[in-house]
Amino acid sequence: MSITLKTTTKIEEVADFIVASILSQLNQGKRVLFFVTGGSSIAVGVKVSELLKGNSVQNLTIMLTDERYGEINHSNSNFFQLSEKGFNLSQAKIIPILINENINVTTQKFNENLTKELNLANYKIGLFGVGADGHTAGILPESVAVDCQDFASNYNTPLFSRITITPKTIEKFNEAVVFMQGEEKWPVIKDLLNEDINILKQPAQVLKKVPLLTIFSDLKS
Repeated sequence: MSITLKTTTKIEEVADFIVASILSQLNQGKRVLFFVTGGSSIAVGVKVSELLKGNSVQNLTIMLTDERYGEINHSNSNFFQLSEKGFNLSQAKIIPILINENINVTTQKFNENLTKELNLANYKIGLFGVGADGHTAGILPESVAVDCQDFASNYNTPLFSRITITPKTIEKFNEAVVFMQGEEKWPVIKDLLNEDINILKQPAQVLKKVPLLTIFSDLKS
C-alpha cells in the first residue's frame, strides 16, 4: 500500500494525474475501468473527460461510484450533473446506474454490471471525494452499505435514496485518487494518513486497502 498526499487546489493538476494513469494503462493494451463520482469532485471528472478526448479510449469503461436514486436525468442525479457540466466521452463505454426501474432492481443491475466489469478490467481506478464525516462514494458512516457483501448497496437517507458501490468493490481497485478541499476535512485526511479507524465510523478508511492511494488536498503536509 502506498499513500501520497499532494497539496493543491488546482483541478487541472488532479485531472492530469488521473489521465496520465489511465493512458499509461491503455497504452499497455490493458482494459481500464474508471469510476467517477458526484459532489465536490464533479469538476475533476469533467476535466478528465476533456483531456481524454482525442486519445484512443476504446478499452476504457466508465462507471459511477454512487448515484442518487430517481428517474433518469433527475436534477439531483450525479450522472445528470456530470453530463450537464460537460462530462462526455463517446469513444469510451459509459454505464450509468439509473435505468427507470425501482431501487432494488436498479441496484441489482448495478451489482451485475459491477461484477462483469470488475472481472473484465485489467486496471481499476477510482476518483473519490471524502466528506468531513468520513464518508466516501455513497457510503455514509453507520450505513448498511459499509457491511454489505455485494458490490452495490442501497438505502434511504433524509435527503436522498442512495445507490453506491461498497467497500468490497473498493478493495478490488488498483488505484484510488481522492480530491478533498476545505479545512473541515483536514482531520479526516490526518486520520487517513496516521490512524486506523473502523470503517463503520469512517468509511473512507477502506481507501487505504487500495494499493495506490493519492490524496489531493489544500492541507499542507
